[in-house]
Amino acid sequence: MRKYVCALLVSLGMFWIGTGEMRGQALPHPHSPGGATWPPQVVWPPQRIGTAETRGQSAPEMIVFNGKILTMNNDDFTTNIGTVAQAMAIRGDKILAVGTNAQIRAQAGPNTKQIDLGGRTVMPGLIVVHDHPYDWGDSNPYSLKRVLKDDIVVHRYVRGNPAEQEKAFPGVLQEAVSKAKPGEWIHIVFSLGERYEYPSDPKWGPDILSRISRDTLNQMTPNNPVLLQNVMTGTMTNEVALAEARKIYPFPNLTGGGGTRANTEGLEQAHRWFFHEIVMRDHYKELRELQRLELSWMAGYGVTAFSGSAFTPSHIKVYSDLDRSGQMAVRSQWGWNWRESDLFNDDYVVNFAAWMTDMGSDYFFFGGARGGENTGRSCSSLPIRADYDPKPTGGPSVRSLNVCAWTPGSPNHRLLWNFIRNGGAFRTTHSLGDRDVDYLLEIIERASAEGGITLEEIRAKRHSFDHLEFNPRPDQIPIIKKFGMAPGGSTMHFWENAPSRAAAYGPESAQQMMPKMSLVRAEIKSGFEIDRAFPTTQLTPIWALWETIMNRRAWDGKAYAPNQGLSRELAMKVATTWGSWYLKKEDALGSLEPGKLADFIVLDRDWLTIPLDDIPNIRVFMAVVGGKTKHLVPSLARQWGMQSTGAQVEDGAAGQW
Repeated sequence: MRKYVCALLVSLGMFWIGTGEMRGQALPHPHSPGGATWPPQVVWPPQRIGTAETRGQSAPEMIVFNGKILTMNNDDFTTNIGTVAQAMAIRGDKILAVGTNAQIRAQAGPNTKQIDLGGRTVMPGLIVVHDHPYDWGDSNPYSLKRVLKDDIVVHRYVRGNPAEQEKAFPGVLQEAVSKAKPGEWIHIVFSLGERYEYPSDPKWGPDILSRISRDTLNQMTPNNPVLLQNVMTGTMTNEVALAEARKIYPFPNLTGGGGTRANTEGLEQAHRWFFHEIVMRDHYKELRELQRLELSWMAGYGVTAFSGSAFTPSHIKVYSDLDRSGQMAVRSQWGWNWRESDLFNDDYVVNFAAWMTDMGSDYFFFGGARGGENTGRSCSSLPIRADYDPKPTGGPSVRSLNVCAWTPGSPNHRLLWNFIRNGGAFRTTHSLGDRDVDYLLEIIERASAEGGITLEEIRAKRHSFDHLEFNPRPDQIPIIKKFGMAPGGSTMHFWENAPSRAAAYGPESAQQMMPKMSLVRAEIKSGFEIDRAFPTTQLTPIWALWETIMNRRAWDGKAYAPNQGLSRELAMKVATTWGSWYLKKEDALGSLEPGKLADFIVLDRDWLTIPLDDIPNIRVFMAVVGGKTKHLVPSLARQWGMQSTGAQVEDGAAGQW
């Protein structure tokens, strides 16, 4: 008998909650409705103790009742999601109790806000283990339009496919120049499609930045610095902008991450630092507001926590500021991703980064580092087929598997070795190909041994590796389990690149692309990544989870290695409780249990019982983080006598709900 005991001291009372053992059955077919163990029969029976007066003093601040609350308090590798309750009580930032309507509502005090869910489904907030909302905030047309007025930065957003954007661009630029004062920044963002189809599907041809002549750009903008970017990480500048950048960062090759376009004199600029550190250098208030709104946008999609690299100095400053002022709508684990080739050769910095691991607040905390640069490069052990034709499937993406990031003897290998040897945690880092995973595993084993780090201590660090674009191989999985590592899994990398990978390396290679079911069978918890901006597209986290982790489909509509797909229940675990394990926050996040942080979302339909093809249509009515409402659509706000809130609502994106 497994017991869950949680003691909550409240003024003069105590609650104790116990559950019986709830073990799942054998894994059913990945798409079996409801799963083998649905519905669970057990609910928590909270007991109430104390007088009416003491109960009023210790009463919940919020109660949600008459719902279907999916607690996700079973994090094993079966389809059993655990307890399904009717009601939940919250006080402060934590969950006080979970149980039946009668049990929970009996705890209400005179000032308790009681919300009738009307049978709606509640689940823990989604946890995304690799994303960059700090990057996406500067490509969100809603936020940019609201914050960047023409007297601050002249911003324009260009829609349409690459050919349409190319045709429209000269007029857009000319209009922007006419509105800009001499020396004022011009910032133009280009769409990559509703679901990033333009860079994926070769029928659209070259991307927009490849179609623009830098000479023409310079001729049209002699008096204004210009930054062009797409909604991902591609950038281009004119010479005036480069001159401004060199005043601030005079050294070459500062990328602060991937997504660069080469410019003159060896300077490469990525919008990850160019927009934040150069364009917005004198507009901190506006930069901060853009990032506040972007986190609010994430909450509107049901995301309540994420992990991602901090690519720039302003990233840490802005998020720290939002955290201190209580304005972060979403929790963030961050990883060091700035000038490692310069800074991580110094043992003082390396040991400082290792010491900082897991430090911070509940909203902004340090997770680790990548220990080197240019880690988006990776290599595969598989040979490219002799008859491979790249044209039909967007083949150039296979180039990313031809150059290794952690080759023995390379600067990256030495940097990461030193970081691991000194006790660092490897985190928030791309690992695309299986051969690079070989190098990574070897570094973890041998550098840890050199540093006197035991296997138990290695497992406690919970080294992660992200994307799983072409890994792990079956023989690597036992080693990953041995080291207690936390894999990610990028839905959008799979969606964009599976066709070209399968064409280049053979259809059977799809078994090595984000092999989620293989990890489940090995009892390895893996997380859920998006790694793309979604406010500007039809892409939502739930759609990405459904399309790639459940259905294993790519942009061409085909399923690749569908046997690696997960059931709806296991997909929920990937996006909630297993994500908390990746963050090393399983004691506080990922499930709805007494004592844990009150992070939950209210859905417009039942994840467990609706037809599978209806899952991508799920919308988030409400998102609560730490007991505070971060997103609430107008229809429910009116019904519950509350104020609608959240950037999506304020910008009209959720007005129809």
